[in-house]
Amino acid sequence: MKPITYSLLFSIILSCAPGKNNETATDSTQIIATDTLATQVEENSTFSTGESGQSLSPYDTSEPPSGITSNFPEVSMEALTSDTLEAKINNQIAELAQAYDTMRYATVTSSYSWERPYCYPSQDGPCSMGTQTEEEIKKWFFDRSYKLRGFSREFKIGLLDPVTKSTLYFFSNDSLTAVREQSVYSGDFGYTNHLTIIAAQCPRCGISITNDGQVSYMNEKDLATTQQEFYESMSELISILKASQKKAKADGDYFIFSVNRTEEGNAEEKSKAITYPVEFRVTKELYPNYISKQ
Repeated sequence: MKPITYSLLFSIILSCAPGKNNETATDSTQIIATDTLATQVEENSTFSTGESGQSLSPYDTSEPPSGITSNFPEVSMEALTSDTLEAKINNQIAELAQAYDTMRYATVTSSYSWERPYCYPSQDGPCSMGTQTEEEIKKWFFDRSYKLRGFSREFKIGLLDPVTKSTLYFFSNDSLTAVREQSVYSGDFGYTNHLTIIAAQCPRCGISITNDGQVSYMNEKDLATTQQEFYESMSELISILKASQKKAKADGDYFIFSVNRTEEGNAEEKSKAITYPVEFRVTKELYPNYISKQ
């Protein structure tokens, strides 16, 4: 019995496509220093490639970055192919993550989790009853000047074999400078995808690679499309934050409130519609210094 079809798998993966946190703002000197460091990382990691993607001027580092930070989802350093562009950009996004991790942030966090009965489809018999779960954490990071500097999303849908996705964006001067998306399906087909875009690398801005060897190269259009889609989603976030300010409760340095959402049911999968709360946690200082000004 196949618990999930290819079409369902890829629709889930596509539909997924925002520890210790220092939430207080840092001073402007540190912001400038971090920007300078991030710029140096981008410039030092810049290299040219031939049509095959082979590096013509390798970037050497004696201590490769780990990809592990305090604020952001872990950036996997695992190479899925022998394409040297992949290894270089993996290093670059990990270095950027560690550079941005030196800052302290004011944040907006949204999170939810739910579960419900679900009948898993089969290609050779009746569906099999089980439980479907879903959870998500999104976080928006703002610096001392209340400029958006980062966004992360960690998503997991628990079928018989879970699908997970992590997303990480970095911004500078209101422009998207780096993108990292990692998708993993741990089922029978074992799907993994890493997508990385670095603005400083344009016109060949990045690469998308799967564990079965499929490679696509990203350009300025891909970066611009991602940025446009993200900023369009920001208007919805601001509307939610403004509309819920009066009902938000104070909790230390934060305001907390919940918004109910609905997940539609599916008769074929024997799953019923459910309503679940999404909790928002907002650093207080963002309301007068950012949210109210939008």
